Amino acid sequence: MSDEQEFDWRSITALNAVSTLAQVGQYGIAFVVIPVWLAQQGLDARQLGVFAASLWLGQLPALAAAPRLCRRFGARRVVVVGLLCTVVALPAIALSGWPRWPLGGALAGCGLGLRWIGVEPWLYRIAPAHARGRLVGFHESLIALAPIVAPLLAGRLGLHDFSVFWVGAAFSALALVPLAMARDTDDASSTAPATDASTNRSGTLGEVVFLQGVIVALLGGMAEGALSGLFGLFTQGRGLSVAQTADLLAIFGVGGLLLQYPVGWLADHRGVGRAAVLCALGTAVTAFLLAWPLDYVLAMVAIFLLGGFITAFLTLAIVASTMTRGGNMARNVSVISMVYSGAAVGGPLIAGATMAATRADALMVFTATLALAMAAALAWTALRRSG
Repeated sequence: MSDEQEFDWRSITALNAVSTLAQVGQYGIAFVVIPVWLAQQGLDARQLGVFAASLWLGQLPALAAAPRLCRRFGARRVVVVGLLCTVVALPAIALSGWPRWPLGGALAGCGLGLRWIGVEPWLYRIAPAHARGRLVGFHESLIALAPIVAPLLAGRLGLHDFSVFWVGAAFSALALVPLAMARDTDDASSTAPATDASTNRSGTLGEVVFLQGVIVALLGGMAEGALSGLFGLFTQGRGLSVAQTADLLAIFGVGGLLLQYPVGWLADHRGVGRAAVLCALGTAVTAFLLAWPLDYVLAMVAIFLLGGFITAFLTLAIVASTMTRGGNMARNVSVISMVYSGAAVGGPLIAGATMAATRADALMVFTATLALAMAAALAWTALRRSG
């Protein structure tokens, strides 16, 4: 039987398109560009940390409820509601002010969480199991376009008005078009095990892989939440312009785009743990370098590598959730996603307070410390497994 007969490539393509378009508005604009816009409005490190935390905090109830909502109402309806949440949230942020901005941030985060769990388990259930790591890597590469496209749009449109908010809402609404092309799947399939014998030889191995996923999600979520929410203040501390900040954010996104498929391949062939240790050590090295004054060209290279390593954490955590024997895939993805988002609430709060008490460079020291802790924890799981 051919691949075209065996797998629903039309739905796989449509769902990848949904994530690609929605991520520009729901993540690229809301999580990456709007914090820079808010920094231009005069928010300090603590206030900006609160807003960044609100984006991730809003995801938590959505991530928790989404598997149950998908079973009851269907994944398609859940994704529609998630997209509409963002369509409402972005104009609400544009037309309000502090202290109401975090309320809009929470609604935007809720919308992303509903779309996340509505689309990804649906996509991975219909994907070839033997290449799931590569498909996750490919999918994450597509959504990694968001932190490239959004800053480039912001650089062209400027951050002096509300144009980027309307663009973000438009991208979120546009994702409804490919969603209509995806075929519905049997909801009972959501209760199927997350993998089969070909991807998980024993229950113990599955438990270790899931533990690795939790570690990566916990510490990687804190790192991404801090970086995405406070990068604008870091570059301000270095005396960089808004245009330079937008360029660096785009380069960060390019790194995330280009390195996700190789990371997925590495997870398929060498395991989640080894891939995550490599990314953690790479994060530590590049973040420590960025804590020092660098030539702008060298800073661009470091930002490119940091973007790839940081973005890979979510990819690897999701791969781990799909390789676990027990439970159903939607629940496993939901648990990992909640850990990631919950950790990302604390990241900007802790880093923001640290930056306010010290200096802007503390953001990179905080990121490097988290990465080293991740590498150490993953090494411990490897010893536990061999023991």
